[in-house]
Amino acid sequence: MVIYQVLCTVPRAIEDEWRLWMLREHIRDVMNTEMFEHVMVARVLKPADDAHVRYCIQYYAPTLEHYEQYRKDFAPVLQAAHNAKYGGTISIERTVMVTDDAEHVERTERQR
Repeated sequence: MVIYQVLCTVPRAIEDEWRLWMLREHIRDVMNTEMFEHVMVARVLKPADDAHVRYCIQYYAPTLEHYEQYRKDFAPVLQAAHNAKYGGTISIERTVMVTDDAEHVERTERQR
């Protein structure tokens, strides 16, 4: 599984408007590309910032090929729409990760 993570730093003054637009339009449009199986949106609690709030959006693609197709065929238009609406006011950091096989991790009994 490939995780495409988008970390957005949003000024508190526009948080509500931006969050609603993201949930109602942008994230819906990304998911409608059918390159991702599901999405998770979380507000970052720590570290805190008085002037900004941060959101972490994780899109889950079944394969790296799905992610690469998204980047090639869909991302330019979707990112341009975000930039047209909020360019310059929101800082965005994008990362791509792959899940690791954790079958070998065993839970140990806590010592009392």
